Amino acid sequence: MSIQCRPASLKTVSNARKVIGETLKKRGVGDHLSNKIQLCFSEAAANLVNHASPSPTFIGVELECQNESWLLHLSDDGQSWNPTLPDRVQTLDTFEEKEGGRGLALLQSLTDDLEYTKRSTFGANRFTLKWMIQQITTKPSVLIVEDDDSQRRLYSAYLSEHYRIFEANDGEKALEFLKHNSVDLVISDIRMPGMDGLSLKKALHEHTNTLLTPFIFLTFSDNPETRNDALGLGIDDYMLKPVSKTSLMQSVQRVLNRSDQIYRQLTDKINQRITNALTPSLPRSSHGWEMTVASRNTGIGGGDLVLYRDTKDFLMLNVADVMGHDVAAKFFSYAYGGYLRGLMYQVEAEEAPCATLLNRLSDCALDDNLLSQVILTCCSVALFDDGKIQMASAGHPAPFKVCTNSVQTLDIGGILPGVLYGAEYDLLTLNLKEGERIAIYTDGLFESAEDNAARQILTDKVMETLQQTLKQPLQEATDSVMQSFERYGERHKDDATLILIQRTPSENL
Repeated sequence: MSIQCRPASLKTVSNARKVIGETLKKRGVGDHLSNKIQLCFSEAAANLVNHASPSPTFIGVELECQNESWLLHLSDDGQSWNPTLPDRVQTLDTFEEKEGGRGLALLQSLTDDLEYTKRSTFGANRFTLKWMIQQITTKPSVLIVEDDDSQRRLYSAYLSEHYRIFEANDGEKALEFLKHNSVDLVISDIRMPGMDGLSLKKALHEHTNTLLTPFIFLTFSDNPETRNDALGLGIDDYMLKPVSKTSLMQSVQRVLNRSDQIYRQLTDKINQRITNALTPSLPRSSHGWEMTVASRNTGIGGGDLVLYRDTKDFLMLNVADVMGHDVAAKFFSYAYGGYLRGLMYQVEAEEAPCATLLNRLSDCALDDNLLSQVILTCCSVALFDDGKIQMASAGHPAPFKVCTNSVQTLDIGGILPGVLYGAEYDLLTLNLKEGERIAIYTDGLFESAEDNAARQILTDKVMETLQQTLKQPLQEATDSVMQSFERYGERHKDDATLILIQRTPSENL
């Protein structure tokens, strides 16, 4: 894929990002990698548009798959800069030192390699970002445990066309293999020297990673005692030798299909419980504040997360958005929810609880092998009795202050969690007057549109509704804003969450 952003503007960059996303989707690239590539493109290209001096007249974009890697090439005729220099990465030295909390450290964090070539007198700068393609086999894996070499090779030949085959010639070797590797199915002879098949199955019951692994027994002996012992271990099939290719293939497919059904049923139940746990809720009032929350879910994921904690001095609430629209985003949201709940208990005595929480969340996201696999944004807010608000943001969309004559974007930003150790977050403190509101939201509220023109219409309508409903009760205003979102946005595009906050009117105190 090759396109030109002419002129070099945020509008053409946005159009190019859409083309990149569509191209990756057609090539079967997963959401996780596609989101990384699109985010890095947006950050690098937006830097060029907003901060390069002289500004580029064009930005060339090339996307290619080469040598088991995805390569994104950006070329431009503007200011030369080298984003790969170590000292620049350490100081976040982009064209502007504080570029919304994102920038070079983000690019370094989300790519496997970066290359940069400065332009000659009449040439162009060339910036290449690289992502390695993880090779994932789609064949189910089968471990065959058989002490007879010829029998083992025969079974492998029967199954190798449709399955990834591993072999072991006794129970001890099979058990050692399964301690370090996972398979979709074990096929084992019962009678073997040393550890026989029954002993192997019993041993697997002691390890959680193999407790539910499907299991098929093969044997020449069909005595009732052996069969009962085998069935008592919860096996999935019991086959008498000699075994034909057809019967073995049918048994394997039947067992794996049944295993998939059980897994899907279990996953659906867990998924529903997590969905219920992630449903956002807030107290209607606390510490002299009123608040409402509304959320729309795509039905295929659940990346938005809202948590609060009421302390004796303030109410803290946190809004997080895990990148991605699939079921994995929901699970990662649930995992991050656990971290956030714990952190909220740790910071209640801090002078700047919001900034401290985001600092600790960022370090957790960087250290934790699970949480480091995803990208998220977070906005942390503390509401005090005296009408004071403290806010800090980690890559999250800036909140709005809704006043009588305007809707103002609050000047707050910070680096995404998990990009740098010891990340520091600026604290915004303000006092809200009666008749004013704060709107906190996730990016799906404005990005759930088909194209730039539709996105602008959606943005205008949501902002207009925020302004027009300022005198309405809080819940009515929230419902009106979400109605505008549903009318002008596309609900399936992304999850969307909106929180409105205001001081409790003096007559209600």
